Amino acid sequence: MLERLHIRNYRVFNDLKIDHLSRINLIAGKNNSGKTSLLEAIFLLAGGGNPKAAIHSRGIGSDLGPATGETLWKLVFSELDIDRSIEITGHYKTRGQLTLKISLEQPRTTEISLGRTGGAYSNSEAYKWALVFRYTDPRGQHFESRMRRKKDTFEIEPIPFNLAFEAMILPSEIEDPQESARLLGRLRKHKQGQVLLEALQVIEPRLQSIEDNSASGAPMIWGDIGLPELIPLSAMGEGMTRIARLVLAISAAPGGVVLVDEVENGLHHSVLPKVWKVVDTAAKQFNTQVFATTHSFECIEAAHKALGTDGFLLHRLEANGTENRCVTYEPEEIDVALRHNLEIR
Repeated sequence: MLERLHIRNYRVFNDLKIDHLSRINLIAGKNNSGKTSLLEAIFLLAGGGNPKAAIHSRGIGSDLGPATGETLWKLVFSELDIDRSIEITGHYKTRGQLTLKISLEQPRTTEISLGRTGGAYSNSEAYKWALVFRYTDPRGQHFESRMRRKKDTFEIEPIPFNLAFEAMILPSEIEDPQESARLLGRLRKHKQGQVLLEALQVIEPRLQSIEDNSASGAPMIWGDIGLPELIPLSAMGEGMTRIARLVLAISAAPGGVVLVDEVENGLHHSVLPKVWKVVDTAAKQFNTQVFATTHSFECIEAAHKALGTDGFLLHRLEANGTENRCVTYEPEEIDVALRHNLEIR
C-alpha cells in the first residue's frame, strides 16, 4: 500500500506532496486541479518504468492523431517545460521507496530522405524524440527504457524489469464488457465468483447467479434474475456494470492499487452508501488500495456514512498558479465538515 506520494513537473503539478494515504482515498478538487493526473502519476509509478503505462495517459495515445516528437511529449510536462524531468516518488509499505524519473531526449541525428514531399525534402527527425523512463527500486537498482512515437505505432525498448506494484486504472466513461467477462472468469477459476455476485445483489436483489459466456458471439457477463433466460449485465443498468467493474478491478490487483476516475458515474446517490461498503469489503478481502476521484458532495457523504471513522481519507487538491497543495481530511474532520455543510470538494 502506498503510504505517501511526491510528484514534480507532471501535467498540472509543479510540486505536490501527499504525506498520508489510507486503504481508501477519495480525491476531490476543482476542475483542472489535477485529480485525473494524480491517478495517472500513480499508474506510471506502478509500472516500474514500463513505457507502456504512459500510453494510458491522456494526450499520448491515438487522440493526437499525427502529432509526434516534441509536440506530443510536451503535454505531460508541467507548463510544457521539457527541460525539467518529471519525478514521481512513492513509499510503498511492504517494499520501500520507489522513484520514477521521466525526461525528454532530443534526437541526436537527422535522417533526410532522397525523395521529395510537396516540393520540399522530408526528414524523420520528429520521430527520434524519445521519452526516457528511469526507475529506481527500493534496493537502489536503476532501470532505464525509452519510448518513441512512430507514424502509427509506439516503439518501446525491451523492459528487463517487473512492475513496481499491481495497478488497475478505470477511466470515467469507458466500459469493456469483454474485459469484465475475462476478469470474472479469472475470479471464478479461483472459486471466488461469489464475491461479485454478492456485490451486485446489493443493487439487484433478484439476481440469483452470474456467469461469463459467449452466447452473443463475444464474452460477456450474464445474470439470472428469474426470467426464462439469462440477460446481459449491461441490460440491468449502468450502475450494475459500474459496480462489477469496480469489484473485478479490485480482485485483479491483489496487494496493489485500483485507480477510479469519477467513481460516482452511473450510480444514483441513494445506493452510494451500499456501494462504498461493497468497495470496502472487496478492498480488505484482496488487500487492495483504492484511489477514486469525485465531484460529488453526496459521494463523500455516502462514503463517510458507510465507512465510519476509520474508513477513508479525503484529499482535496488545490492549485494557485504554479503552486500545488493537497489538504487531507481525517474522518473526524470530514464529519465536522459534513455536519456544518462546509465545502470540502
